Amino acid sequence: MTPQGTQRTRNALSQGIPVAEASHALSLANLVAAELDHYAEIIVGTRGAPIGFMTRGEDAGFTERARQLLRQLGMPEAAIAHHHALATWFEHMRAFLKVEWHVGPDGVAPLAACYFRRRPEIETALAKLHAFGVAPEVQDHVRRIAFTVEKDSIHFVSAAFRPDHPVHHKLYFSQWAEPGSRHKVQERIERMFDRHAITEPVRARWRALHERTLPEGDPTLFLSISFTDREVFPSFKIDYPEVTPDVAAAWLDGDSAAQAANDAAHTCELAGTRALSYLGVRFAPGEDTVRLKYYADVPGSA
Repeated sequence: MTPQGTQRTRNALSQGIPVAEASHALSLANLVAAELDHYAEIIVGTRGAPIGFMTRGEDAGFTERARQLLRQLGMPEAAIAHHHALATWFEHMRAFLKVEWHVGPDGVAPLAACYFRRRPEIETALAKLHAFGVAPEVQDHVRRIAFTVEKDSIHFVSAAFRPDHPVHHKLYFSQWAEPGSRHKVQERIERMFDRHAITEPVRARWRALHERTLPEGDPTLFLSISFTDREVFPSFKIDYPEVTPDVAAAWLDGDSAAQAANDAAHTCELAGTRALSYLGVRFAPGEDTVRLKYYADVPGSA
């Protein structure tokens, strides 16, 4: 199969970003074209905002190209330094890079994130976060979440960056939903709802759709949290694998459901596939609906 990652990424960016900003976005995609042709994921939000891509690499060369990309996006020096610190810690291996453009009335705002799939133990990661400056009370929050979801390691250690903002740390905990443990996964998520004061209407929707959203077999879903050095963000996200647009739409009602079906189908079309690689479902305290995000791998990605 001819590599399609760069071509499909460029097409997605051209469609989703205003012309005045698109050329810069395309030039940034070209920086990691070799990686995109190996692995490319198209990322779309509600009504096409944000629009972006993810790719991955395995060496210091990829780290350097990611650094150049962050600098060209105008990310703070603290963000560039933190990316370097994570890459050095994880020996530049299993590295992922995401770039998004949030298109709104006030213009186009970039966001970037790095992810490292190295699965450090909780206390190892917390010691490193402590060295990075994460406050003890935030570290304690991470311990409580790990206990809640019954994990002693972190699947992805991540950080998100925006101009003029502090580094946002993100941690992803895997949940293997094999037939014999699906009920345990459900119990852990229920405990996350308790800890985050998720409303009953949202819980009811989740109970109705959780098993429908999970594919058959023994899939892995991801629970993620985010925080700065001093502040914990109250929401959390579940990333469900292999979700079709009709199932994505079922998470919302009325016009919002129709929009979700269109957004999910559009993401699949941009990537050239029939199902999302992941549906991101965000749960926040006090909200009676969820927020969705759509991710689709370009076929042929390894």
